[in-house]
Amino acid sequence: MLGFVVLNLISSARAVDNTSIIDYAGYSFTSDSLGYNREFPPSPIDGTVNWEALTSQNSNMFSPRHSHATCIFPCPDNIKNNCIWLTGGRTELYRTYDLKMEDRTADVWWSRDGRLWKKVVDLTGDFLDGIGNYDAKYGGEVAPWYSRYGHSLDALDTDGDGNNDIMVLMGGYEPVESNDVWISSDGAVWYFVGHAPWPARAYHSTVVARGKLWVIGGTPLTNDVWSGKFILDDEKRSGYKIRWVVEVEHGTAPFAPR
Repeated sequence: MLGFVVLNLISSARAVDNTSIIDYAGYSFTSDSLGYNREFPPSPIDGTVNWEALTSQNSNMFSPRHSHATCIFPCPDNIKNNCIWLTGGRTELYRTYDLKMEDRTADVWWSRDGRLWKKVVDLTGDFLDGIGNYDAKYGGEVAPWYSRYGHSLDALDTDGDGNNDIMVLMGGYEPVESNDVWISSDGAVWYFVGHAPWPARAYHSTVVARGKLWVIGGTPLTNDVWSGKFILDDEKRSGYKIRWVVEVEHGTAPFAPR
């Protein structure tokens, strides 16, 4: 197996088996004995290019990251089975498709068992100017939604048949707080369904209950609660419209903003 690098938020250097962990200001990078050590922060050549070379050779490796979003949703090659889906997150600096350096990602991954991961390499949908990565390659490895972290990803059963029909990606830092909403029925095609009426936020909590998607709190600190009902609408490219309702106004919930 090729060397791997895992990002951990730990504060001390230590050694485990043949693996060394080097701490840099609270961020620790692990590399095995094959020698895939990198400087921090990575240089465009030694850091980014080498990592891209590694990941291009392995379908089960994604870059070290945090503040990504996951959910359980049908596998792309067998909708009768569920897979783990992962989107976005904050990673190390890397060179993007438009030759900029950033630490936010716009990729989509899935796994049957949490060990072998496959990257979605044919992403399509609404590549819209001013809304997302409009100039990225259509059908490539970059999602139409802006690179982000601190967002949410939920799977919903919209018709009540017991099977999840769509994934919904919302909010997060892109790089500022956002309130855009994206829908996908297969993880490869992502449609923009508008900006939600709730204030832009990141690190919010979401939960699916009573046939609705609930949004709770987030940063900038708030303790409001919203519910969204997803309604079939053939006139929409995504196939859905959303009816948002503020269930609890900011400042009125019994728990503090968080």
